Amino acid sequence: MTQGMHLTPIGDGNVLLEPGAGLDPGDPAAYLIPVLEVLQTNAACRLLYDLKNVPLLDKVYYEWLAALHTACRISGIELVTVNMQPEAAFALSHLLSGPPPFQCARDVDQVRRRVRAAKKTDGSGAG
Repeated sequence: MTQGMHLTPIGDGNVLLEPGAGLDPGDPAAYLIPVLEVLQTNAACRLLYDLKNVPLLDKVYYEWLAALHTACRISGIELVTVNMQPEAAFALSHLLSGPPPFQCARDVDQVRRRVRAAKKTDGSGAG
């Protein structure tokens, strides 16, 4: 466990990140390297960031997600947020003038279905 979060490999190149109460989104430098180390050790294709326990996405939390997305993208890993609460989605929509840089999915199963469909279509598993 990285301080303030649980990182769990869940198969198919996915690693689930569950933030805890100890996560400080205002200090991304404290988390980016440890998270990337876990992702690379597990040969992850995707980081699924579980927002079910995050009631509100403010500017600081959005900037943390954007920094994590950039670090993941540079490492060839897709960041997908899952289980975003309606209140968090509403708040995020007021911070942005367009779509967020990271992908959003309803839940982990939706991501898995999308990946399976992409594999059937082109055999790459990208998506």
